[in-house]
Amino acid sequence: MNAHLILAVLTGLAVWLGSLYWRPFGRCPKCKGRGNIQRGRRRPVCPRCKGRKRIQRPGSRTVHRAARRIRDGRQAAARYQQEDHDGTP
Repeated sequence: MNAHLILAVLTGLAVWLGSLYWRPFGRCPKCKGRGNIQRGRRRPVCPRCKGRKRIQRPGSRTVHRAARRIRDGRQAAARYQQEDHDGTP
């Protein structure tokens, strides 16, 4: 029973992290994706998204930085292996 729960939690975490990587921006919660907020008859630009209608989702920047570090590490390891096989620095 515990193994199924742990597997379900890990699967959910992987899906959530994947969604942060593939869809880093979401609808602005303050203006609900409209770009402006209604205050009486006035419709000023949303102060949170500055009228862009989208904001970066929490955690997406961290996921992208981690992916970049992994990618750069693999490229460095491949370069190191290639130098080792060639015998030239």
